[in-house]
Amino acid sequence: LRSDVTLQADWDRTIATTLERFGGLDILYNNAGGGVRKKIHEFTDDEWNFVMNLNLNAIFCGVRAAIPHFLKQRSGNIVNTASTFGLLASEKYPAYCATKAAVINLTRQMALDYGPGGIRINCVCPGATETPRFRGFPPEPSLARATDEQRARMASSNRALLRMARPEEIAYGVLFLVSDEASFVTGH
Repeated sequence: LRSDVTLQADWDRTIATTLERFGGLDILYNNAGGGVRKKIHEFTDDEWNFVMNLNLNAIFCGVRAAIPHFLKQRSGNIVNTASTFGLLASEKYPAYCATKAAVINLTRQMALDYGPGGIRINCVCPGATETPRFRGFPPEPSLARATDEQRARMASSNRALLRMARPEEIAYGVLFLVSDEASFVTGH
């Protein structure tokens, strides 16, 4: 479905269509996100609200649409994508850092409210990930357009591995969180 994740009506339609087409719903993965890089005094209201709506309010809308079905079946898994920037700040990224920190604590809070109903809620906090956003459009096989300085900065954001993540590495973490192997993991 083509949907705007910031609109409750689109979420309601997405959940209803999923239930109709597949007969059930077991997993909600909130993975939309984006940011605007500039200092806080340089933001327009539209830019600030765009980031808040995309990174935080969209999760609210998605969860609000899915939770009634999870409660009814007494099971479900929600995974939210936050960011390392929700744990650590980054220069010229106030709205992004604020929303990703909010996603982390919202995840913890919802785990407390909905765990007794059989619903597990977790988040992942990936660092820089080699996605089309970093490769350019259309996607290129590597960071071909990035300068040496940009590549070094992105790689150094992961001080342990000194490289960017691959998308499938993030997906494996999400798959673990929604699997039976993680049946006692919630609020993380």
